Amino acid sequence: MPIKMPHCVAFGCNFQSKGNKGSEISLHIFPKEQKLREVWEDVVGRIDLPKDPRLCSSHFSADAFEAFHRPQLMKELAGQPGYKRRLRRDAVPTVFPHKESKRLRVTSESRLKRLERWGASDMYLKNVGPAGEEVNTAKRPSNCLTSVSVQCSPIMCDASTQTEVCMSEEAVQWKANVHSPLLDHNYCSKRDIDVHDVDGNSEDLFSPTPGDSSARSQSDPDFANSSQFATARVFLVFEDQLKQLLGRCVKCGSLIAQEDIVEVQNEGSQLTLEFTCANSCRYRWQAQPTLSGTKGAGNLLLTASVFFSGIHFEKFERFCCNMNLKTISEDTYTALRKSFVFPTIKKTWINQRNAVLTDLKSQEVVLCGDGRRDSPGHSAKYCTYTFLDAQSSKVVDFEVVGVTQVSNSNTMELHGFKQALKAIEDNGVQVSTISTDRHPPIVKEMRMNNPEKVHEFDPWHVAKGVSKKLTAEAKRRGCEDLGAWIPSIINHLWWCALTCAEDAVLLKEKWVSVIHHVTNRHDWPGNRRYHCCAHEPLDEESQRDKLWLNPGTEAHRALVKIVTDKRLLKDMDQLTKCIHTTTLEVYHSMYHKYLPKKTHFGYDVMVHASMLAALEYNNNVNREQVRKRFFSGHILGRTISVICETYN
Repeated sequence: MPIKMPHCVAFGCNFQSKGNKGSEISLHIFPKEQKLREVWEDVVGRIDLPKDPRLCSSHFSADAFEAFHRPQLMKELAGQPGYKRRLRRDAVPTVFPHKESKRLRVTSESRLKRLERWGASDMYLKNVGPAGEEVNTAKRPSNCLTSVSVQCSPIMCDASTQTEVCMSEEAVQWKANVHSPLLDHNYCSKRDIDVHDVDGNSEDLFSPTPGDSSARSQSDPDFANSSQFATARVFLVFEDQLKQLLGRCVKCGSLIAQEDIVEVQNEGSQLTLEFTCANSCRYRWQAQPTLSGTKGAGNLLLTASVFFSGIHFEKFERFCCNMNLKTISEDTYTALRKSFVFPTIKKTWINQRNAVLTDLKSQEVVLCGDGRRDSPGHSAKYCTYTFLDAQSSKVVDFEVVGVTQVSNSNTMELHGFKQALKAIEDNGVQVSTISTDRHPPIVKEMRMNNPEKVHEFDPWHVAKGVSKKLTAEAKRRGCEDLGAWIPSIINHLWWCALTCAEDAVLLKEKWVSVIHHVTNRHDWPGNRRYHCCAHEPLDEESQRDKLWLNPGTEAHRALVKIVTDKRLLKDMDQLTKCIHTTTLEVYHSMYHKYLPKKTHFGYDVMVHASMLAALEYNNNVNREQVRKRFFSGHILGRTISVICETYN
C-alpha cells in the first residue's frame, strides 16, 4: 500500500510535501490541546479529517509565527531555503480563500435612482439618526454647497489629512458610523503593489492615467514649484483615523457608504480613493501630491531616501511589512531609481567633477590613487579605482571596471588606473606626482609609460606591510618579545618619512637605526648622515621599564631581516615626499555605506553609488567635525529638488 505524503487539509488547498522541498511554505500539525484543536477543526471547513491532519503556513497570518526563532533566523540570514517557521502556542489559522468576500462594486447611477424611488434613502437616514429625532431627508442637487460641513480650509500643508470639517447644518447632524473598515487590503502584499498589470505592462505605474480629470497639470499654481514637497512634513496616518475624515462627501456633505469607496490599486505608497456619495457626487482623493511619471510624490521620495541612505531595499521592505505600511514594490523601486535618481546623481556628479577639475587646471597636481574591489579575496567582479587630490582632499575622478572588460580580475586595478588618469589629463589637468600602493603592475606602468611623473608610495600601505610581517614573526617561538615593539617600530617608520627632508639616504639610515635602538644602543659609527638617536637621553627608570632585545637572539635576528629587506629599502626611495593616502582610506571606509563588500550589485548601481559616495565625501571634506553620521537632510532635500526640477 503506497504511503500518502503529508498534505494540507484546508478546503480548496492542494499543497503537499511531495515535490515542494525547499519551499517557503511549511506544514504544521494540529495542536494537542483539545480546545485549541476544536477551534482549528471549525475553521478548516471539513467534516472528516485524517488521523494526522496538517495545515500549511499560508493559512496563518504573519503575527501567528514566532518572531525570533533562532534556527529560523540563522537559516534566513544565511539565505538557506526551506526553513520552517515556528507557530505560536495560541496560533489560530485565519487565512482561507474560500471565505474571502467578493470585491465591492461601485454604486451605479441607475441603482441610486432605484433606491431613491423605493425610499431607501429615508429608511437609511431613520436607521442611523438618533432615536425620536426628526431628520430632514429632502433631496438636494448634486452641485449644492449649502452645508457648513464642506467649508474646509483650502490650505493643504500635508499630503494626507489636514482638513477641518465643521458639522453644523441641521440636515446632517446625526451620529454616523464611520468606524467600519473601508476595504480589507493587505498593504504589504506584493500582488497589490506590483508594477506589472494584467497585460504585463509595467509602464502603468510611471505614466499618468489618461482622461484623469483629478490629475494636476504642471501649470497648476499649487504645483508650480513641485520641488517644495521635498521639504514638506510627512506623517504616518492610520486607516481608522483617516476614515473619520472621509465619511462624508466634500461636495454636498452627504454620507458615503462603505461599498461606495474604492481603492485604486498599483499606486505604490500612495493611497488613492474614488468616492460616490448618495447624491451621485463622484470624485477622487489622493494622499500625496501628484508628480508626473511617479503616481505620487511619496513613491519618488521613498526611492530616493532609501538609496541616499545606503539601505538595502530588502531590509526596507521587511521594515514596512512589520509595520503593515503601504509601500512600493522592488520593481517600482528599481524603475524609479533608474528613471529619476540615477540621472540626477550623474548630472550632479558631472557638475561637481567639472568644478573640481577646473580648479586644478591652474596648478601642478599631486594625486593619491587606490583601487577597491567589490568583494574580499581574489574573485572580485568589479574594481573601483579612485583618484583624490592631495591638497584639497577631494575626489577628482574614479573608474569602475568590470571583470569582463579585462583578461582577469588581477588586471582590473591597472585598467582602472589608466582610464581614470587619462580622463583627468584629457580635461587639461597637469599631474606632477602620483602616490599609490606598491601594486607591481602600476609600478611598471609608471616606470614605462609615465617617466615624467614622480611616483611615490603611500607610507600607510608600506607600514601596513611591515606590521603584518612583524606580527607574523612575533608569533614564532622565541620571538615573543618582538610583539611589544611593533607599535613603536611602525611609528618610527612614519617619523622617518616625515623628517627625511626628501633625502632618500637619510630616510634609510634613520629607518635602519631601529635595529640598534631596540637593543638599548643609541649611537653607532659608519653612517653618512645619521649617527645617533634623536630622542633625549633615557634615565635609569625608563631604561629599566623597556623590554630591550638582546643582540643575536631570535627576535632580534627576525627584526634585522625585516628592516634590512632589499625590496623594502629600494621602495624607501619613493617615500621621501611622504604623500600618504589616509584620506582615501577614510573615503573607502565611508564607501561601504553604499556598497558593502558582502553584497552583490549590478554595474549601474556600482557606478551611481560611487558617484553618490564621492558627492557626500566632497561635501563633508575639510569640515571640523561631522555631527551626523548619515547623509545630511538638506543635501537630500536639495538633491530631490533637482530631480523634481529636471523631470516635472
